[in-house]
Amino acid sequence: MGWVSSDNKHEGWVACVAPDGRLSSSSSGEGMLVKGVSGRYKRDESMPDYEIIPDREIIGWRGACDCGWQGELWKRVGSSAEADPAQHREYVSRDGFADASQRLEEAVHDEWKAHIAPTEAILGVEAAAREYSQAGNRLNKTVAAAKAAGASWTDIGRAVGISRQSAHERWSDKK
Repeated sequence: MGWVSSDNKHEGWVACVAPDGRLSSSSSGEGMLVKGVSGRYKRDESMPDYEIIPDREIIGWRGACDCGWQGELWKRVGSSAEADPAQHREYVSRDGFADASQRLEEAVHDEWKAHIAPTEAILGVEAAAREYSQAGNRLNKTVAAAKAAGASWTDIGRAVGISRQSAHERWSDKK
């Protein structure tokens, strides 16, 4: 399961970490697919530049983003008693798939959201700036229409919350 930023420029996911530090990009029924060929693992038949790392050999997980960002390493521990989210330690049995637990998925998602927070905030600024510009254009047009309809600068200024003189200075040349 992955996540996509509002601008579609960031896609994040929980990646399994191979013993040599490579991150998985997906999985198969035989294990986790990692890019690169070390010669230690079986190559994937459909993607020959990927190796299949058995689930039992996955050493942990980390957040990954297609922009290159990587989150903190969450170490795979041998028992539930050793698991400690505060220390980035999680237990997932070596007998099954190495998929991240729900708790780990949520924690890594939070890390990824912190990674994209500046981008998301700038998107908000850009949207507000567009709205501000559009509102300014609407105000200029409605002031011109009010003046053309015979409204005084005093009435226009009062409607906008400024003085008659300020209204005249701001819009008299925009008729």
